[in-house]
Amino acid sequence: MPETEGLSMRDDLGRVVRLHGPAKRVVSLAPSITEIVCALGCDSALAGVTNFCDFPPSVLRKPKVGDLVNPSLEAILALRPDLVLISVEGNSRETFSRLVEMKLPVFVSSPRTMDDVLSSMTDLGVLLGCPASAQRLTDSLSRVRAALLRSSRPGAPSVLMLIATEPLIVAGRDTFLDEMIRHSGARNAGDGGRGRYPALNREEVLRRNPDVLLYSSDLRLTRDALLRLFPEWRRLSAFTRGRCEEVDANLYLRPGPRLFRGLTSLRHIVDGLNTR
Repeated sequence: MPETEGLSMRDDLGRVVRLHGPAKRVVSLAPSITEIVCALGCDSALAGVTNFCDFPPSVLRKPKVGDLVNPSLEAILALRPDLVLISVEGNSRETFSRLVEMKLPVFVSSPRTMDDVLSSMTDLGVLLGCPASAQRLTDSLSRVRAALLRSSRPGAPSVLMLIATEPLIVAGRDTFLDEMIRHSGARNAGDGGRGRYPALNREEVLRRNPDVLLYSSDLRLTRDALLRLFPEWRRLSAFTRGRCEEVDANLYLRPGPRLFRGLTSLRHIVDGLNTR
């Protein structure tokens, strides 16, 4: 697409974002979005990133604009971006509103499924002027997923993905984590709670009795530490005859290219349980 042509793209809030041409100076306010931009081969367009953007390692050398919740608006403006990329889950409504007030083009990404993650890659490919790269990337990741897909079935092991401990938050329905669990051939023990990331009490976890209990690495827990917090969980199938282990938050919680590596990891966990 020639640079002289304008382009437009509807973001995940339903807003139409218009640019004069492909973005050349981009500020990314979410680690997952930063990873997508780099996977598209457009890291040279990154004018700034947050302190939490740490992959690939090359982004550590990019100018920093602060944290996810309260980035420095002055630092963002000083970088003269022609596009700011922001997420719903990690960034704040206030940051979004202020950026819009500053008349900066803001594209909001809020993927809820693995297909949404692929769609975000396609959209960013258009906005950054590299649709062919986006097509190659999404085709490659779609092939990885297709090779791993397995539907859950009656009697399939149940998986509970722990997101937080105070309060107890788990991955529920209509999330990409729920989709990953089901596509690995398991059942989501967090399904049926209120909201996409329901809060459960410790007794409810006992009642659901998952075969696999996974906890995110950003919780900085160990198996023993988890049992010190919830000693009654020793009775869970996940502890008596299943699996309880830490998983890399970067592969499971960031809706970017490495999410598909997370699916591969989860499939291996479930397959290992099935062969016992």
